[in-house]
Amino acid sequence: MQAVTVLGLAFALLVAVFAIQNSAPVTVTFLKWHLVDVSLALVILGSAAAGAVVVGLLGAVREIRLRLSLRSFRGKAERLAHDLAAAREKVANLEGAVARLEGEARAKARELEAARERVQALEVELEATQVMEVLPRAQDETGPGREPQSQQGADQEGGTRDEPFGLRSGA
Repeated sequence: MQAVTVLGLAFALLVAVFAIQNSAPVTVTFLKWHLVDVSLALVILGSAAAGAVVVGLLGAVREIRLRLSLRSFRGKAERLAHDLAAAREKVANLEGAVARLEGEARAKARELEAARERVQALEVELEATQVMEVLPRAQDETGPGREPQSQQGADQEGGTRDEPFGLRSGA
C-alpha cells in the first residue's frame, strides 16, 4: 500500500512540474465545446484531477463489490462451519450407536454360542437316550422266558419293563 502511495505522489509531482513549465495559453476543443486562451497548466492539472476522480470511482466500485463478496463468503463460511459442527455431532452420535450395536452384537454372539453349546449337549443327551432304547435288554441267568429279578420288584410296585418309572399307560 505504501508503494502505491509513493508512486502516486511521484506521478503528481511530475505532472505539477510539467504543468508549471508549460503554462502557455492554448485553445481547447472537446466535442462542441471550445475554450480559448486557457493556461496549459490548468488543462494538465484538470486532466490529472479528472483521471484521479475516475480511478477513485472505479476503485470505490471495486471496493464495494469486494466487500459484498466478502460478506457473502463470511455468511457461507458461517453456514458451512455450522453444517460441519452438525455433521461432526452426527458422526459422534453414529459412532456411539455403532459402539453400542457392536456391544449388543457381541452379547448376542455369546448368547448364540451358549445356545449352540446347549443344543449340542441336548443332542448328545438325545443320542445317548436313543442308544439306550436301542440296546437289547440283558437276560437273567434263569432263562430267556423269565423276567430278571430287578424287574420283578418293579412289577410288584406297579411298573413294568415297558413302563419306566412306574407309570402305567391308560390309567
